[in-house]
Amino acid sequence: MENIVEDLVALRLDPRTLRRSDPFHGLVVAAEGVTNMEAERCREAIEILEAIAPSTLDPEFRTIRDAVLSWARGDLLSAREMLASSLRNSRGVPALLTGFLAHMVDFSLGDNEGLLETGRVLNDLRPTMSRRATGLSDGLFAFALEECGHYSDAISAAERAMSINHDDVYALHAKVHVLQRLREYEAAKESISRYSNGWGAAEPMRIHMWWHFAIGLLGEGELDEALRCYQLEVRRKTRAGAWEDLDAVALLWRLEMLGGPDLSEMLVPHWQKLAEAWAAYAADPNYIFNDLHAAMAFAKAEDYRLFDRIVNSCRDRESPEFFDLVCRPLFDGIAAFARRDYATSARMMRSALERQQLRIGGSKVQQNIFHRTRDAADAYLRGSTPRDLLNTHTRTIGETNNDSETHGSHGHAGIGAARLSGAGVADG
Repeated sequence: MENIVEDLVALRLDPRTLRRSDPFHGLVVAAEGVTNMEAERCREAIEILEAIAPSTLDPEFRTIRDAVLSWARGDLLSAREMLASSLRNSRGVPALLTGFLAHMVDFSLGDNEGLLETGRVLNDLRPTMSRRATGLSDGLFAFALEECGHYSDAISAAERAMSINHDDVYALHAKVHVLQRLREYEAAKESISRYSNGWGAAEPMRIHMWWHFAIGLLGEGELDEALRCYQLEVRRKTRAGAWEDLDAVALLWRLEMLGGPDLSEMLVPHWQKLAEAWAAYAADPNYIFNDLHAAMAFAKAEDYRLFDRIVNSCRDRESPEFFDLVCRPLFDGIAAFARRDYATSARMMRSALERQQLRIGGSKVQQNIFHRTRDAADAYLRGSTPRDLLNTHTRTIGETNNDSETHGSHGHAGIGAARLSGAGVADG
């Protein structure tokens, strides 16, 4: 039981090794499924959990079952409330599982204060856990601290986590975020270079880490290398589903904003392939953050039939207020930017971004794409060139402003040029 939960939190669990006939195993499979925020996995989780009688689970896992079931049915707020309440009275393995799920639902909701509160409570419960579990808890806490701007504490928590579990990629991810945000690029490079597992195909977060590296290249003005990173690594998918396509969209959209007409023309085939990859998601959309990235791909491919299907599904799923104030303006801003209607794009993006927190899920680094779309539209309206945009992009590395994170906070500029060509990378 302990090893299964720890593997889940370490992002190293293979659900195929679990027996769904075992109630606890079934619970863990369902829990792993909902964190993907994809409709098919949520339906699978409902089926599994409805077949598990609460009496067959130990009492401390019954609330987790109810929370995961609420999550799978789309009620993330109720799931978060149940998990947060249960966490304070948990110990040991149940505390780690509850805390991990609360962390993931906070992330999916875009609730940074919730992330931090979950991390603090979980941190208080570390004495009840195994050594490996305490390290994993520190890794979760490190990311929460980073998201809330507590950089020194985040570094300490991440380093503590990695001193216990050298392969804790989630803690490494949090540490590199901080180093890049503080403009300590050499330290970030050294941290990633020391990662003992390398970046083979089976490594958790492999594509996402390559995405971060490419964003760092953009910050340094290396657009050609960023595109090469996209072609060689970011599109080398390891599984079906939207998450890895999301990183691809987020990188191409940034290249589009910075690269000018020639690069834009070069990206057309990539956008077509991405839109094809997202077509299956359009038939079964489930999550606003994924919706927005699917919409980017469809807008660039000029497939407004699928674009409108995403928008309409989101309208049906979300509350009217949230859709009108946040979702609709972001969709409209995306569509306008793709059409080069920069006045409308800037106006729509600004309307959504007036809110202090978007609550659309994703990290601040990922949400930054909407702020930069607004900034790019404004720059085009002023008659700036892509080179001017790139210079602004580079100058703001490591800086913050009132409504967005910086470009530099994206970049894991430490994977190294040798790693781009495959040297020193397992299966690279």
